Amino acid sequence: MEGTSVDVVERSPDHIDFDLEDTVPPMRSARRWIADSLPDLDQSQLLDLLVIADALMTNAFEHASAPRRLRLRRPRGRRVVRVEVDDASPELLPVLGKPGGRGLHNRGLLLVNRLSCGWGVDPCAGHKTVWGEVGA
Repeated sequence: MEGTSVDVVERSPDHIDFDLEDTVPPMRSARRWIADSLPDLDQSQLLDLLVIADALMTNAFEHASAPRRLRLRRPRGRRVVRVEVDDASPELLPVLGKPGGRGLHNRGLLLVNRLSCGWGVDPCAGHKTVWGEVGA
């Protein structure tokens, strides 16, 4: 994508990775890339995936360190699309907020939990991956 802060860094038959190099999450570019990359998803699935991606990217930029990476996966043998966000803060695990709060913050993972058919975190040496899946 020319002129954006989302650059393809790796592509394979089951995933595409983009580095997120800005200090502010490139939401518009990421949304456009996700929509362009998954033309076969119906509108409802796509909207759910976009909300999940927004929440995961926002958390990575607000609470974790760079480098950050956005990834779309279609695991073989499963009828899901997974959006993953890597960051360099494996010690900072995501925390599911409490429903009913009045503030605008702390709702991202509640949305991920509600909209995804599964979500989680995979801590690794030097980074972690937080992910959410939507049926496809």
